[in-house]
Amino acid sequence: MLARVVAGIAAGHRDITQSTTLNFLGENNFSCLRAFNIIKRCYSNHINTSCPPAGQPTATTHPELLKPHELTPGIPASEYRARRNRLGQLLPPGGAAILPAAATTYMSGVIPWPYRQDPDFFYLTGLTQHGLAVLTAPGAGSSQDVRYTLFIDAPNTNRERWDGATVSREVANEVFGADEVLWMHEMPRKVQDLAKSTSPILYDTDRVGAYHHSALGIALRPALELPGRVTPLRPLLHSMRLVKSPAEAAMMRTSAAVASAAVRHCMAVTTPGMTEYGLAATFEYGIKSAGAQRLAYPTVVAGGADACTIHYGRNDKVLAGGQMVLMDAGAEYWGYVSDVTRTWPVGGTFSGPQRDVYGIVLEAHQRCLAACGPGSSIRDLHSLCVDILSEGLKDLRLLPGVSLAEIRSSLYREFFWHSLGHYLGLDTHDTHLIGHDRRLTEGAVITVEPGLYIPDLPQYGTFRGIGVRIEDDVLVTAAGCRVLSDQAPVAIREVEELAGSAAAAHGASSAGYMPRPPHSGLAPHRLFAQEPLGLTAAPAAATVATSNADPSAAQRHVMV
Repeated sequence: MLARVVAGIAAGHRDITQSTTLNFLGENNFSCLRAFNIIKRCYSNHINTSCPPAGQPTATTHPELLKPHELTPGIPASEYRARRNRLGQLLPPGGAAILPAAATTYMSGVIPWPYRQDPDFFYLTGLTQHGLAVLTAPGAGSSQDVRYTLFIDAPNTNRERWDGATVSREVANEVFGADEVLWMHEMPRKVQDLAKSTSPILYDTDRVGAYHHSALGIALRPALELPGRVTPLRPLLHSMRLVKSPAEAAMMRTSAAVASAAVRHCMAVTTPGMTEYGLAATFEYGIKSAGAQRLAYPTVVAGGADACTIHYGRNDKVLAGGQMVLMDAGAEYWGYVSDVTRTWPVGGTFSGPQRDVYGIVLEAHQRCLAACGPGSSIRDLHSLCVDILSEGLKDLRLLPGVSLAEIRSSLYREFFWHSLGHYLGLDTHDTHLIGHDRRLTEGAVITVEPGLYIPDLPQYGTFRGIGVRIEDDVLVTAAGCRVLSDQAPVAIREVEELAGSAAAAHGASSAGYMPRPPHSGLAPHRLFAQEPLGLTAAPAAATVATSNADPSAAQRHVMV
């Protein structure tokens, strides 16, 4: 195979790139990359090793992140192709799905927020940049794969001076697997033709933040004016995204481990006099130095009675001795998000009332984890949590003269008013169209987050203003569940031993003590890729191939 390329070099053909190697050899992408890398090592002085622009990391430009068979870190190109084909099987014969990327949003004038891709678009394409995908199902009885057409922005030299090059037509076809690649300015006419000739079209008309949403709505008008011609796409994609493949589970594990390790560090450096925003910054530094791209959501660092405000976001106060602090924080690691909460004493030791409330929440947390597994549901777990918390409220005597049945019926809502958990994946509140009554199956990921929030009112005595939540990210396995966010402790003794321990070790300078950036040669998802997670089989949509040796626990601890 290589002999033909080598002969070409010997004959004086020096403009050999990854793409020309692919065309010349007629091989698949993985073979092409392997051949090209061998040629590059042996003939680096004789060939052009430049690549057409991809606009995001690829195995060629970022070998430390992606293996040759991967389209995005940790996820193989074959898995994206299998997802598209699975969607094609769910579409009516001859039907089409239209899915635009997210549009750029702006914080001020022409200053953009960091771009975050629409999770459904990312799930099917692997692209982290602008585009629009059209997937056309084969006709009835056909064994062909779904046809994947991708619209991308045409090259624009002036724009590239400011924002850099985006994916090229060549890479969109050869690397990202599009059967047909068209420029975005061709989209209105092509979609209008599709709207006139194809039925049904699956498209979510409420994606108002999508790229070229207005132009897409105008192009689809012929179909939108006919009842039943356009139906929602999102329900199908949510049903597909609910269950994670082994590759996705490893990415979820990585995100949760990175986040919970950063929370652990925040627990260790906490001392009276620290600021809430200082702890928030410490968490963000920790996850980003470990390879996360961004926060999963704005971090909550709530000292004292502010822990009773679920989405407290001010983070502008000084933590005092005798208080507890609640941190609710998550990381986004190459698309996959985590959601972790811990509550700990600022001074290192729980007071009696704090310990009592924390103990009730911890019991609910542990018993819900024990009950989580295939066949259970978030609704079932929530009901169990309510029973446990209600018994705890009765024991604390916060509602004198009230029966346990009355507390279970409705009065618990004065102290616990959110759900026990939610689905987790490419969004923090993932696949929100899936109800909490749905039975959990192997591969689903949920949060388990019981809490108690005692209002800061005089009638609650020594318990007033105490807020506690313990939240972990949980993968449903064949045998039950696996806690993914296990780097930060929850047991009372372990929490007390950890809280402030780094501050004590580093003395007065501990307020500025920050975690070390990762010094392992491997990205975190490489370290966790082969960690056993308890999954027995890959979902139908996934095809996973990995070759890393199982990393030791010591290696994983160094990274996170």
